[in-house]
Amino acid sequence: TDYTRPDSAPNGESWPSVAGYVKGFKKLHNDGLSTVTIDNSQNNSDVFVKLVSINRLESYPVRVFFIPAFSKFKINKIRAGLYDIRYRDLDSGSLSKSESFTLEEIETYDGIQYSNFTMTLYKTQNGNMQTYGLSENEF
Repeated sequence: TDYTRPDSAPNGESWPSVAGYVKGFKKLHNDGLSTVTIDNSQNNSDVFVKLVSINRLESYPVRVFFIPAFSKFKINKIRAGLYDIRYRDLDSGSLSKSESFTLEEIETYDGIQYSNFTMTLYKTQNGNMQTYGLSENEF
């Protein structure tokens, strides 16, 4: 393939030097209690990741971030709802998507119970979630 690792994010901003949000992308759905941790510590390549809100009308990224090889990143304050994770391996250029998952907030008698979701990224197809190939326009 003719993939060359990009020097910067698609919007022209620099890649962060540590795991973190990529500048210039909106942070949406940030009025909830749930967390999502993306664990890239098993991987020797950096990844460009999107947390995507899925709904019937359109799916759209609510958080866009970068995780270096052997690192992880935790997203906080995510609204309850249906999401998936889409990511590009920045070394190979390959795109993957997780199966969808639901973040919940449930009122209980002593407060609100909420989701703390973790997804581990693996090079091989033996992760804790099934991943699927993704086309460029789905990313």
